[in-house]
Amino acid sequence: MAASFVHSIGCPLLPGLAYIIINQSWAFTIPILDIVYRPWRLFLVICGLPGFISALALLKFPESPKFDLNQGNVKRATETIQWMHRFNSGNAESPLQIQLILGEAEVQPSRDHFKGAKAVLELIWNQTAPLFKRPCLHKTILMCFLQFGTYITAHGMFMFFPGLLDQLVKAQEAGIDRITLCDIVYAHNPLEASNQPTCTQSLSLATYGYSITLDIIYVLGFLVIGLLVNAVGRLAILVFVFTGCGACGVLAVLVDIPLLSMWLYILMMMSGFTVSVVSAVTVDLFPTSLRAMAVGISLMCGRIGGVFGTNLAGLLLDSQCELTFGITCSILLLCSVLSFFIPNINKKVQPDSS
Repeated sequence: MAASFVHSIGCPLLPGLAYIIINQSWAFTIPILDIVYRPWRLFLVICGLPGFISALALLKFPESPKFDLNQGNVKRATETIQWMHRFNSGNAESPLQIQLILGEAEVQPSRDHFKGAKAVLELIWNQTAPLFKRPCLHKTILMCFLQFGTYITAHGMFMFFPGLLDQLVKAQEAGIDRITLCDIVYAHNPLEASNQPTCTQSLSLATYGYSITLDIIYVLGFLVIGLLVNAVGRLAILVFVFTGCGACGVLAVLVDIPLLSMWLYILMMMSGFTVSVVSAVTVDLFPTSLRAMAVGISLMCGRIGGVFGTNLAGLLLDSQCELTFGITCSILLLCSVLSFFIPNINKKVQPDSS
């Protein structure tokens, strides 16, 4: 939860940067690439810089000591732990004394065992196959579907959030008091409006304000969830978020007040709160040897859900707006029901002694 809160703090920076960059009107041609370089291209480059800088910074850090231990390199694992101790304590004169590192039962004895492509594939299979066998199969499917359903809305529908929000803002500014969200979408359908659609290069200023508001809600929401998760339990949070976001999505296409539709649409985007909660539940459901792979596979399914949601909205939104929202909201409500089937969701987790 703490990591999600820290991540959400940086989110309001994106609409702020977009406000500064995207609405500028300059453009120039790069002949060698045969493209017209516009502000939105610069925005994408700036958004990619933190990841690129982080990748370079990671080159200066040692490998995880657990990974080294799993590869049988106890010496390097010991050196890494001592480096971490010096880094955290700031004391380089008295190194941490380590006499012995006790590995888990599944720690492999030697790196030589994993040389070759066949051995690597065998290792991947041995770590993945147990998740799709009893007694882990139903838990794996459940966690994967919950992440899939979350990402469909939180990432898939979010791809079209600025555009839809801009249309709602412009309808409100035009003095249109009674119109549904989907009617606005149909009215702005470029394929119906013209045989030669134009690309909108700028957004209304209010759109950036609402985008920043969404990110601020995420910051506060992760903070509140982090404070309440132990008090109310994970099940209550999952059911509340899934049900609330699904209901808001349904209401967003039913009400005919643009301002209300706008806020309901923003609240529907809050389904992303459940990603970290489901990941935490996944860690508790599986044994130590399978936890990392279980979380990785569930998040992979979530990313697939994001791709599915983006393509679904891109395919249907302009022609079947109500159906698009109906599918995504139904999946959110189904996730709310499935949350009750998570094993031991209300049970206090005991520290793993293995």
